[in-house]
Amino acid sequence: MTTGTTSMPVPRIARRLTTGAAAALCLALVAACGGGTGLGAQGDSSKLRIQVPTGMLATSMETVITDFKKVHPGTDISLESVDSAASRGPNIALLSSSATPDIGYIQRSTGVWSALLKNKQLQNLDDVWSAAKLADNYAPSQTAYYTTEGHHYGVLYDQLLINPIYYNVQAFQKAGIPTPADHQLKSPADLDSMVAKLKAAGYQGLGVGGSSPYDLGHTFDALLPTAVSESDYASLLTNWKPGEPTTLKYTAPGVVQVLKTIQDWQKHGVYQTGMLGMDVPQVNALFTSGKLGMVQGGTYSLADLLSGKPKFAMDWFLLPPLTPGRVTPFDAFNGDTFVVPAKAANPKLAKEFLQFFMTDTYQTDVVVKGGALPVFTSVEPAKLASLGKPIQEMVQLSKTVGLVNIWDSTVPSTLGQAFVVPLLQKLVSGSITPQEAAAQMQSALEDVQTGKVSGASD
Repeated sequence: MTTGTTSMPVPRIARRLTTGAAAALCLALVAACGGGTGLGAQGDSSKLRIQVPTGMLATSMETVITDFKKVHPGTDISLESVDSAASRGPNIALLSSSATPDIGYIQRSTGVWSALLKNKQLQNLDDVWSAAKLADNYAPSQTAYYTTEGHHYGVLYDQLLINPIYYNVQAFQKAGIPTPADHQLKSPADLDSMVAKLKAAGYQGLGVGGSSPYDLGHTFDALLPTAVSESDYASLLTNWKPGEPTTLKYTAPGVVQVLKTIQDWQKHGVYQTGMLGMDVPQVNALFTSGKLGMVQGGTYSLADLLSGKPKFAMDWFLLPPLTPGRVTPFDAFNGDTFVVPAKAANPKLAKEFLQFFMTDTYQTDVVVKGGALPVFTSVEPAKLASLGKPIQEMVQLSKTVGLVNIWDSTVPSTLGQAFVVPLLQKLVSGSITPQEAAAQMQSALEDVQTGKVSGASD
């Protein structure tokens, strides 16, 4: 018998733990697991407990369950939901205990993943990867991201595009703002001009959830790829690893330019009034109410915006490049992950379910219907119709402007959002300068490089 969830959808973007919180969770994990690493006591071999994030996936997953039970008659499968906040912290105690579900949900870019790996609380899934041919179906960067010392401990099941700016079409028309050609702006001056015209027409400018633990980080993510060369951006994704040959620093001019731009937008009034005191749901509500001209989001946020029943049409564009002549690419988030905990009561059936699930069919019938993008490169764009025209346009444009791995989900949690978002909040408040923020980022990088703080298993 299956059970669903009635919880309201929540954003599924990576939310990182603070360094102190991560340390506390590690202690909680050690206490919960007692340092043990073996399989838990084997339970009823016909029962399977699957943890899923709250939202649309829980409903669409019923299709897989129905099909799986046809192949495994008599199997009793239950779904257990976990919300975004719990998946970033408290869930670690459950996944490391003897009461763990057989399949757990985590966000790959959080400290939870690192702590579970460090304490040997995740089962090796090399057999699932081999049977489902995941290395052939994932992009090379995704395979590399999910490979730890030659082995695999998680299954990535979807992909999200980060950084489109949704805008109120009627507000743009009223303000006399032309539709951004090819969904691109030419420079930050274009955004300043848009905001000035919106304010003159009675609207606020760009909505960003300054108090949320990720949204300012996404602004940084969107601007960084065009502030530095492609090779330097690639270096910033890997220079935290011990032994990497690059000498690129976060005090480089391009990084400082990103920080200065974010601070300048606050000074120029680009963001909505009270940005630092508002979270993403509040900003989305302000946008759908018609008071805000633009809002930062992603493929993950369109459904939430539409659920607010805005009385206007929406379109979208990407934030401007910081180097003249460049085009802004999309940031790709790869982090929604299924794992089999070390103490799972039915690991064999759990692995069989993951192998059964990871196919082109369910990438379309479950992942896409759940509001996310398929992670398999073999899925045809025509299969994305249910996601709506804006997201289909984004997928199509990404083939031209490109996709880059999002910075804050590729670097360790001790350097990414948990560290940089509070830093950006200080920057926007004016308590530190862009140069001081860059110096603190460089210090954080060196702490990871030297092993002063953890990062190797992120």
